[in-house]
Amino acid sequence: MLRLNLEQAELIDQLLLKRHAVGIARVLKEAWPAVSEQLRDRWPAFVEAALQQGHRHGLDEPVDLARYACLWCIWGATFDEKPGFDWARDILADGRRGAALKVHQLVFRTREELQRQQPRAPGALPVVSATQFDAALARVDQQMATHAAVQAVFLDVRPPPPVKACDIGSIDLMVAEVENLQEYRPAGGGWQRVPVAKLALAPLQWSHVPDEPLRLAVPSHALRAGPAARLNLKVQPLAACDPRVHPQVVHSAAQGRLTWKGRDTARLSLALYAPAAAPPDPKLGPAGIAALSEADTQMVRVDSCGLRDAGAPFGAAAIELHVYPAVQWLTEVRHAGFAPMQWPAPGGAAPAAASALACRLEADGAARDATVWQRGWAGLQAQFRQGMEKLFNAWVRAVDGSSARLEVEAAPLSGQAGLTWGWRRTDASTVVMRTEGQLDLLACSLDLRLAGDIAIGEARARLALVAKGRSELRMAVAQLGEEAADGQGLDAVKREWRYPFALEVDTVAGGELATLHAGTVAPAMLGAIAGECGLRPRPDGQGLQWYFALRLEPVTVALVNADPLLGASTHRRTLLPALPLVDWSAG
Repeated sequence: MLRLNLEQAELIDQLLLKRHAVGIARVLKEAWPAVSEQLRDRWPAFVEAALQQGHRHGLDEPVDLARYACLWCIWGATFDEKPGFDWARDILADGRRGAALKVHQLVFRTREELQRQQPRAPGALPVVSATQFDAALARVDQQMATHAAVQAVFLDVRPPPPVKACDIGSIDLMVAEVENLQEYRPAGGGWQRVPVAKLALAPLQWSHVPDEPLRLAVPSHALRAGPAARLNLKVQPLAACDPRVHPQVVHSAAQGRLTWKGRDTARLSLALYAPAAAPPDPKLGPAGIAALSEADTQMVRVDSCGLRDAGAPFGAAAIELHVYPAVQWLTEVRHAGFAPMQWPAPGGAAPAAASALACRLEADGAARDATVWQRGWAGLQAQFRQGMEKLFNAWVRAVDGSSARLEVEAAPLSGQAGLTWGWRRTDASTVVMRTEGQLDLLACSLDLRLAGDIAIGEARARLALVAKGRSELRMAVAQLGEEAADGQGLDAVKREWRYPFALEVDTVAGGELATLHAGTVAPAMLGAIAGECGLRPRPDGQGLQWYFALRLEPVTVALVNADPLLGASTHRRTLLPALPLVDWSAG
């Protein structure tokens, strides 16, 4: 493969111009004998200057250069720099017009000017008539085809086809939103589906391609899943090379590619189908709360040759559409607190029955399978019980095992909550996720008591660690995209708590006189039950899920052994280490 740098390419261009100048001068001499006779010896230089000027205007093809030189024969050298030829300068300076189109429009305008010119004297004929111009131009075109083939350096280069007007005159377009689209709204302690107001957007009308690319966004339904949004188009051609070919409208989407040509493009209503929903994850269930489902990026192109006799071409019209699923989701959960728990279970009693629970999922008024979510919520009580069992086992190792006791009354994430979400169109180019919710939950209500006997030396005491607290998660959620009022966004659906332990010490009387009691100088105890709950991202990144986490902070106590003979001594003992107790999630 031959590769040329810019300097080498320019040298070849100049060589081609000199080679073309000889042949073009001979062709033009036959077409314009009066001009060549008038210039005589200056004729070759005149033609070469015309070609150099044409090359500076971006003309490279021999036939284009010859046609441009013909205009010099009519209007004079460097005519496009003279007063009265603003139309020529406008054409040559417009970067939107290709070389062939520039020459075509210069010739077209020249023909119009020749038809309008007036004879210099009554009864006299014009110096050059439009008919004479056409005849000379046809002769030049015919001979230049042979000349270009003989003089070409690169043999595989073919002459461009003749220019024929074919362009778009105007395009009218409008996005028609989904009919009867409904959203869930809170009403009377429940949820109702209400119609969504459509955006009042005026149709767009293009007489040329806009400077900025057009991007539109709209929610719609998948194929055979409901009504679809539509893009309505009205294409008015200015001229067409062949009504069986142009104008052409091409719609590319995930479902495939459709094409309309000629008269079929006059009025179109293109269905904008959203991508089909992915099957739910067998382990995690459907996509999570406020999951950002992917949009289908679709392209609509309106094509023509982009050639016209006068004026800048319409341009390459392309419309980028982002089509989002219009499905509106609702999930509701009702969860009761747990029955009291205690260890060891009296008489080997079985664990308490599961708490009352209801979890449902709905989309556009139809129930969806929420079995996985229901199972997850049902597992909260089992995981909480396992965490308490873990706490009790650690307590058994810290005190006299036979005396260890644990009593718990708990209500984690108890109450009711409802959340709805789905895509909403906010302007012509923007679709955002809308989330609303009503939460009436106890984040964590806890009343926990650990009891057991401990001995230091000859002294014994009965200890009790008590942690109590109540944290609520009562709020309204109202978020549109990333915007939400203070305390009403999804990131606010979270509560943290820390319930410090209180220490109770009762001396156990024995045969010895030494006693144990809580220290008064050093801190008596450090430690707490802490945790958090709310919404967090799912492991697969598909939206949010409910979660509840509970942990034990290390429990350290300072006890004083008071001996009548030996005196008082302070003993610091870590009764419980740091432990993760519960890490639960569902949805």
